[in-house]
Amino acid sequence: MEDRLNEIENIFRNSTSPDFLFDAFQEAIKLKIKDPEIFEILLGNPVLSSDEIKMFAEKLIKEYPDYAKELSVWTAKIFEHKDDYNNSLEDAIHYYKLAQDYKPDSPEPLLSLLSLYNYELDLPTNKVILEFVEARIIPVRVKSKIYYALADHYKKAGDKNLELKYFALAERSAEIENGND
Repeated sequence: MEDRLNEIENIFRNSTSPDFLFDAFQEAIKLKIKDPEIFEILLGNPVLSSDEIKMFAEKLIKEYPDYAKELSVWTAKIFEHKDDYNNSLEDAIHYYKLAQDYKPDSPEPLLSLLSLYNYELDLPTNKVILEFVEARIIPVRVKSKIYYALADHYKKAGDKNLELKYFALAERSAEIENGND
């Protein structure tokens, strides 16, 4: 099994054929490989189109729900760094949102999502990002991270009132999280 696992990883890492990648993927699913890093290698293979990445990601999330958050974040990062950024931005946002849905108490997907905000252009995605982040703070374990990030965001955006509001919330949350209340 270890040898076959290494062969599959090698195919995921080095193959330039989507057909070979698909066949190795099917075998990996059949073998019930539970190592998300191997699948991250597959999703990061540059030969895959956006549609192929989505197909593999959706299948992996369905097959391995325990790794859904990690796989969603990895897929979002792939789209975030694609050459056709404008076309991939919505896909990155989708997968960060999906990651948050799978693990609502985690601050990382929200922080990553907020980093996609474009301060130079007034894109429709900016509003989507802010609304989603602000609506999803309540279940997050370490709220201070999100509040500090929002304070920084509003500072960059030039909104002093919201900057101060979120900074105060961050400070208060940090006190509670550190048990100094």
